[in-house]
Amino acid sequence: MALNIFILVGPTGIGKTEVAIELARKYDLDIISADSRQIYKYMDIGTAKPLSVVRDCVCFHLIDHITPDILYSAVDFGRDCEKVIKELTLKKGKFILVGGSGLYLKALFKPFFSAPPRDLKLRKRLESETTEKLYERLENVDPISAQRIKPQDRQRIIRALEIYEQTRKPMSEQITQTSKAEFLPYYVGLTMDRKKLHEKINNRFDDMIEKGLVNEVKNLLRLGYSEKDNALNGIGYLEIIRFLNQEISLMEAIYLAKNRSCQYAKRQITWFKKVEGIKWIEYTTLNETVLKVSKEYEKYLMTIE
Repeated sequence: MALNIFILVGPTGIGKTEVAIELARKYDLDIISADSRQIYKYMDIGTAKPLSVVRDCVCFHLIDHITPDILYSAVDFGRDCEKVIKELTLKKGKFILVGGSGLYLKALFKPFFSAPPRDLKLRKRLESETTEKLYERLENVDPISAQRIKPQDRQRIIRALEIYEQTRKPMSEQITQTSKAEFLPYYVGLTMDRKKLHEKINNRFDDMIEKGLVNEVKNLLRLGYSEKDNALNGIGYLEIIRFLNQEISLMEAIYLAKNRSCQYAKRQITWFKKVEGIKWIEYTTLNETVLKVSKEYEKYLMTIE
């Protein structure tokens, strides 16, 4: 029997984490993050990770999980998240999922197939090759996937080749062998007037700059990471790298990052609007929103008792 899981979703910048923290404090919950950037170490300010003082009080999972040089896919998240859920369930721990990465959640709740685990040595070898060579190889070993994946989509090309290397079967052949979902989502989504959301996103990025995002990016570059790493192509990081490389001014970097954030929020809204069964809640104030989400959480508890 599939396990029902409470998950709070919504666009970037709307306040999901703040609401989740209050919910966790109220009901003594762990939080599993479904964020495609908070999963990386050393990327704190630009991903709006909860402060360490908060994390001392509320237990978070899948934050600071990997280093920025590791290529991490939705399938990887699905596997890692499943492991965390099973461990917490065995301990009879209470938890919720929080995030806006729709593809990550899809990998958990609607798994395509039982993919092999990450092989870091294999990934390092594949990452040493050019995208053009990798795509050419994919066309040879898995032409169906090559037709589906864009020639510039390095991350998905590498993942498809990795699966082939480990199983000696094309990914396109394996995705037809659908896995039975072990979990069912109980979705609650936060929504907000588009203009207010954009204003909130813009203010949040200004706050990131004030808190030291430029220095955070400088530190990542000093550690040896670069825009070649998928993690640093994230919103805000790539723009600040371009500023540090003297390609654009800081004002231009801020403008581009804000614009990219708003575009991302729009894509997230479009994605989640297509998901059936989400209980939508209008974000007003933090306290009012926590109260509304709490009522939905209590309804959820009734479904699992």
